[in-house]
Amino acid sequence: MKHELVIPAQLQSLQNVNIGPPNISRMWQYKIQKIAPENKIVKPGDILLQFDGQDLRNRLLTRQSELDAAKKELEKLLLEDAAREEDLRLALAEANMNMDIAKRKVEITDVSRSEIERRKQQADYAIAQVRSAQAQQRLDEHKARRIVNQQVQEARITSFQSKVDEIKTSIDKLTIKSPSAGIVVINTNGDGDKHAVGDTVFMGASLIEIPSLENLAIKMEVDEADTTKVFIGQTVAVVLNNYPERSFTGVITSKGQAYRQKSTRNQKIVFDVWITLDNLDTEIMRPGMQANVTIPLAKEEF
Repeated sequence: MKHELVIPAQLQSLQNVNIGPPNISRMWQYKIQKIAPENKIVKPGDILLQFDGQDLRNRLLTRQSELDAAKKELEKLLLEDAAREEDLRLALAEANMNMDIAKRKVEITDVSRSEIERRKQQADYAIAQVRSAQAQQRLDEHKARRIVNQQVQEARITSFQSKVDEIKTSIDKLTIKSPSAGIVVINTNGDGDKHAVGDTVFMGASLIEIPSLENLAIKMEVDEADTTKVFIGQTVAVVLNNYPERSFTGVITSKGQAYRQKSTRNQKIVFDVWITLDNLDTEIMRPGMQANVTIPLAKEEF
């Protein structure tokens, strides 16, 4: 009579990152330009995927041209406004000078001056005052328009710059780097083939998985009939099918509370059990490896 229970199991990673196309405005399809090879060990920052960005680069050229043109327009506007302001300042200075001359003529006391001449000089002074005020008004209005025109043009530049920056950020997003250390597992497409360079994929697709090699555990499915033979804290032996000469020890750390059918084709009732290994050998251990777990039984369980 056997004094142990042997159950098939699988090595799984408890930390798994899914990688797919980035979320980019106005892009729904992505062409894979580069993809990390299957089973490659990666560290944070390593490149996993690159997508074709020709459309984005074309959009960038258009937006950059608009931005450059808007900046040139602002430079031209500032130069023209500065020249116009200088002309208005000169006109104001001339109007003020003419007003001062007319004022001095009015203030001169000359008994030989006729009444008609005196009234004419007063009229000239009044006209000079009006022309000075008009010149000042034209200068003030120009300054106000200059501020508004500059603000409008700067707002256009800010808008174009924002669009350029957004496209540059989107282009950077087309290169996807690993957020964590692990091993590359390439997912399959709808036809069951591994994703590869040249494939066109849609936003939201899961292209690569990065399971961690530092957080591995054993998962096994235990028959309902063996429920009482398995308990948390139990020490077990684990042998990987690919390395039958090696034996690892572990402890049962979790038992599923729900029972379920093993599969749609296998009606056997099982529950999940997780085992934490005492020591990991990341040189040989890979997620998905098959294993056998040996559970020692107490005499009353024989």
